[in-house]
Amino acid sequence: MNEKIFVSIASYKDSDLINTISDLYYKAKNPKRVFVGLFIQDAFDQINKTNILLHPNNHPHSKNIKIKTIFFEQAKGCGWARNIILKELYNNEEYFMCVDSHSRFLKDWDEVYIHKYKNAPENAVISAFPQSFEFGQSYEEYTKKNIGTIYTPNGLPWTSEFNQPHCQRHPKVSYEKVMSVSGGNIFGDYRLPKAITLDNYIYKYNQEQEIYSLLIFLYGLDVYAIPKNIVWHKYISGDSYRDIFVPNKIKYELDFLTNLKYKEKSRTIDEWVALIKEDCEACKKTKQLNL
Repeated sequence: MNEKIFVSIASYKDSDLINTISDLYYKAKNPKRVFVGLFIQDAFDQINKTNILLHPNNHPHSKNIKIKTIFFEQAKGCGWARNIILKELYNNEEYFMCVDSHSRFLKDWDEVYIHKYKNAPENAVISAFPQSFEFGQSYEEYTKKNIGTIYTPNGLPWTSEFNQPHCQRHPKVSYEKVMSVSGGNIFGDYRLPKAITLDNYIYKYNQEQEIYSLLIFLYGLDVYAIPKNIVWHKYISGDSYRDIFVPNKIKYELDFLTNLKYKEKSRTIDEWVALIKEDCEACKKTKQLNL
């Protein structure tokens, strides 16, 4: 079985995008089974440059890459962009993965992730917060940071209780059930995109991870963090390799808890909120891991 993997990448004015796509395919054990849904939000010249670099004459896996583009002024946030990818570019591949447009990957990441998923508990989604890489670092350097992390807020993220510092720690077991997901490192089967796709994503641009956690829970899936770090992330530092999205006169729906009540089936939003609160309380008693 070929076991196709769809990889969702939403890119907002990010100069590391091509490097990310190149690394994704170069590090894959079987790059032919990797299908990318790419949503580029950028200026005209950068969109044109990216299209040229990913043209069949210039990229060996271009036939596996679906591209949607808009000018960056039309962007409405990462969650909105990823929802467009789900609705317009995903094609019912067996596995689904979501990463950021500034990522690096473990050698044979596709084989490793599929193996980890097949050995996970039933109804699993795998997500842990990636370790970091820096430009100029070799693979041997950044892969020394080889244990993923669990991130837990110390207050409900959609309320005024949400403040720094939050908790980061390594998973304690091979598959640790958690409530928080990393938008830049999620892996699951075909049920995951079904769980997180919305008819219209109208929610605040920085609440995507909480919304994904809720939608996954309501669908009947459970999130597990694994110790093995498979994706590395370029976190914002002094350099300006990408712009940060800033909403401009966009009207968001702020009360996603009420708005998503129609998604309730065997599980409820109240149950999810209670579990998030338990995590928040545990965070307050946990020493923060400074990475």
